[in-house]
Amino acid sequence: MKNQRTEEETHAVSNIKRNPKYFFSCCKKISKTKSQIGPLHTGVGTITRDPEETCQILTEQYSSVFSTPQSQSIVHNPVPFFTEDSDHQYHLTDIEVTTEDIQGAIKELRPNSAAGPDGVPAILLLKCSEALAYLIRKLWSNVQEVEHLQEDLNKVYTWATTNNMTFNEEKFEMLRCGPDCNIKTTTTLHTEGGSHITPTPHVKCLGVYLSADGSFSHHITETVRKARGMAGWVMRTFASREPEVMLTLWKALVQPLLDYCSQLWSPHKKADIQRLEAVQRSFTKHIRGLHDLNYWDRLKTRGIYSQQRRRERYRAIYIWKVLEKQVPDPTSSALQAHLNERTGRKCSRRTLPSRAPGRCKTLLAASLAHEGPKIFNSLHKNVRNITGCSVNTFKYGLDKILRTVPDEPPVPGYTAKCRTSNTIPDQVALLDRDARTGSSGGPPRL
Repeated sequence: MKNQRTEEETHAVSNIKRNPKYFFSCCKKISKTKSQIGPLHTGVGTITRDPEETCQILTEQYSSVFSTPQSQSIVHNPVPFFTEDSDHQYHLTDIEVTTEDIQGAIKELRPNSAAGPDGVPAILLLKCSEALAYLIRKLWSNVQEVEHLQEDLNKVYTWATTNNMTFNEEKFEMLRCGPDCNIKTTTTLHTEGGSHITPTPHVKCLGVYLSADGSFSHHITETVRKARGMAGWVMRTFASREPEVMLTLWKALVQPLLDYCSQLWSPHKKADIQRLEAVQRSFTKHIRGLHDLNYWDRLKTRGIYSQQRRRERYRAIYIWKVLEKQVPDPTSSALQAHLNERTGRKCSRRTLPSRAPGRCKTLLAASLAHEGPKIFNSLHKNVRNITGCSVNTFKYGLDKILRTVPDEPPVPGYTAKCRTSNTIPDQVALLDRDARTGSSGGPPRL
């Protein structure tokens, strides 16, 4: 009986890509936890398990999210409705005042002009025009921007009404970022019905949680939770612990949850890196033949990357795609290739703003626009010079080099101390330094 189930699991896993329908049907058959719908509330204070009543409740819920079209706004002839009126095609919608405009206005002042109602002398404005222009524009524009945003929302509400649509006000979300607490407490935005839009600390956009503090800690927490849940389901459903079965299930079901959009949210804090690494560390511990090995040796034995190395690899690949004009540049053309006969092709990197707060510098330093070129520039010259080919060709050259770079991610509980961090730039720099000095030392082993 045990051998028969093992054969069924192996056959199902081998068809996970070719025939996913067969794979999930087998998972449903051998799963210990059976999924079901219900029980549901009937709306009168009772709970029902009856299939017909459950179907009726779900049908009513599905129909309730649709709005009833307004008969007077139904478009019967779309041709004149979508034709632009040439008389109203161009009109003034906003007046933008830039820092340069304010500096130009200040320069028109005479040094001996009398001070205004605020008591600020003209000579002070002239001498400090560059520093004060930014502050003046910020004071003037903060409230103006909120008002303009509300005007834009009102236009969207009008457009929805004209086109027989209604927004669900309960699903409105607002994310307030930045250190200006005054504008957060004194300004509000409203829905079409006039109710306030409540700010939320986290907003999910295209599968990624954006937080008000600019970090991705909440998204990492949710990612770890989903990955652990999927890994637990795999362990409960499949009895086989053979390396081929376990790694196939990991790559097909768990790893995509940890990889999704990781170029954007890749963490820089050691605690977040360890949380993500712990998912793979716990899973690989149950693979047959790897239980007695430490995590670093398990990675080396099976030839798999750590989660930290995978995320840095994806960033290097994305920077290469930007330089090859295969994907859009997220930095508005700031990522440019620079060729040098001796050092090869390198990617330019934005410098951090000197006047920015320390927290902003930390977030910018960990971003794709700043960390991605750093990873790419640390690669071997032969890899950086790969151009005019497919992504798979670049990946092959990149993986060939990365196999020679030690991959020993930070793991809680280990008493060993690494000579450097596990990032690609630091590990490559350490290898180059050892090659120049003739040192054979490396991070201490467990």
